[in-house]
Amino acid sequence: MGPPGVQGEAGPTAERGPAGDPGPKGDPGPRGFPGFVGPRGPEGLPSEPPPDFSDFVGDMRRAVVFVNLIFSQGSGVRISTTEILTAEHVITGASRVDVSVGGGSYQGATVTGFDTARDLALLTLDSPTEGLTVELPVSNQVFADLSQRLVEDIGYEVALIGFVPDISNSTPLVTFGRIGSLWNISPGDFAIGQVDAAATNGMSGGGVFNKFGEFLGILITSSSFDGNIRYVRFEEIKEVIDGLRAGSKR
Repeated sequence: MGPPGVQGEAGPTAERGPAGDPGPKGDPGPRGFPGFVGPRGPEGLPSEPPPDFSDFVGDMRRAVVFVNLIFSQGSGVRISTTEILTAEHVITGASRVDVSVGGGSYQGATVTGFDTARDLALLTLDSPTEGLTVELPVSNQVFADLSQRLVEDIGYEVALIGFVPDISNSTPLVTFGRIGSLWNISPGDFAIGQVDAAATNGMSGGGVFNKFGEFLGILITSSSFDGNIRYVRFEEIKEVIDGLRAGSKR
């Protein structure tokens, strides 16, 4: 056999043909194991429980007084050591009344001023008397612990505190309900609230309080429960209190 010949030059590269169709999708692989649960973070401080009427009702009762006249009996709310707010219709025609503070013996008080249209009156005790008094709100909102809280709004829970003479003239009765409406009545454009709590004779002049123990107004209707018990809102009280203290009687 003779020797091999010289290798020839390489031929030209062939062009790449078109890609074929993709093959079928394979079966999914098994699911991996879940990771370990991380450590539990530190437990936060417990929040303050929501207020309950039982937190303040006992105290607020001590701010409501019994007002006694020969021809009328009612309730009042102490706003200072000598001053009592009540409904004008409780003391109509009188210049002097008897008042029992905290279930104690009667003492005299003068009808200092009244506003018949608003059904408000201010009584002044003959001498300062120790015991709980309430403050008038400065607006329908207050600020506590940097959070805004409504004092008064529709649907808000309230307590009515006033005396029912047939039951007791030393301990006021408390009933509970919600604010059903807030409006201004005409003529006069007076700010009035309506609640669905029960009230009866003798509770006129008593107080309406929210669950924070804040004073909302003076009861001016006290009939058998009909879902339409009304009170003079604090806006009206703030508007006329200086005049009542000055002896305004109209």
